[in-house]
Amino acid sequence: MGYGSGEGTTHERRMDARALRFAIVFAVLLSAALLLGGFLIRAQLPHGVVPPLGGSPLPVPTFLGIGVALILLLGAGLGSQGARISLPSTARRVLLGVAVALQLAVFTLFVATLLGQGAQGGLSPVRVDGFVLLMGCGLAAAMGVVLSMTFKPVEQWSAADDRAMARALEAAKDPAASNDKLAYFLHPRSSVVIMILLTGILPGTFLALINPWIFVAAAVLALLVVGMLCATVEVDRAQLSVKLLGLVPVLIAPCEGLDAAVSLDIVAKDYGGWGLRKHSGSATFLTHSGAAVVLRQSDGGTVVVSAPDLDIADDLAQILNRRAGKAPGQH
Repeated sequence: MGYGSGEGTTHERRMDARALRFAIVFAVLLSAALLLGGFLIRAQLPHGVVPPLGGSPLPVPTFLGIGVALILLLGAGLGSQGARISLPSTARRVLLGVAVALQLAVFTLFVATLLGQGAQGGLSPVRVDGFVLLMGCGLAAAMGVVLSMTFKPVEQWSAADDRAMARALEAAKDPAASNDKLAYFLHPRSSVVIMILLTGILPGTFLALINPWIFVAAAVLALLVVGMLCATVEVDRAQLSVKLLGLVPVLIAPCEGLDAAVSLDIVAKDYGGWGLRKHSGSATFLTHSGAAVVLRQSDGGTVVVSAPDLDIADDLAQILNRRAGKAPGQH
């Protein structure tokens, strides 16, 4: 879904033309669909439509006009910001994905209101059809995530490129520096993931009979727990860092403050259990029992981090032992 591969150079343009066209055309088509559906069902709403949040009934054209205005505002306003070449690529991905998700959510809300109040077949009219809203918002969220992951912005020189060039120049001056770097991704074992998801989703499925939102909340909570056990571990000449989902730094251990490191086969419960734990100057991030690296700090604290296997744990321990007690500029 390469919307962002527009023609021309980034120096000549401030906007990604294809991304901008997508943001505007998508909003226009969604608005047209809402108008068409609204006029098809208007005969079932002779007294107008009560807004989703309550209030006096509005004529169907007025109600549809509000929906179209909101969709176009999100598409042309927020969505067009995802076409700005001056923004970082990640920010543009997120903006375009959020804009699409919000447009679909607004569309779903107005459609659920029309269907709820224009109910047929012996159904009791309701202000908003909850099932339509729930399914539509789920689709909206999924579409937003998919678009954020697949949107390819126009290539541009950014601060990340400056950092990459600086790292390349540093590596050229000191070829041995690459031997002191390691990164890997940590995640819980598949059996643990399945157990967490079942623990959250199965009760939520039964409780959904009471309220569908309970199922959504249970599923989101289960995914959040799984996400809290996923992280990237990176080590270089300066420090060891652990980032949740590769984004949020939760554990940092400067090499200058280390005495030694050793790779071990551990049992998670002996170190407090899974996930991030901090207590009395010590910290652990464990996703499973098994391979891990135990760091002894000069202040007496301990840091324990899981590793995918003992080979990687050995490599990590070797790097940390080479850099223990040394400042980033020392060799």
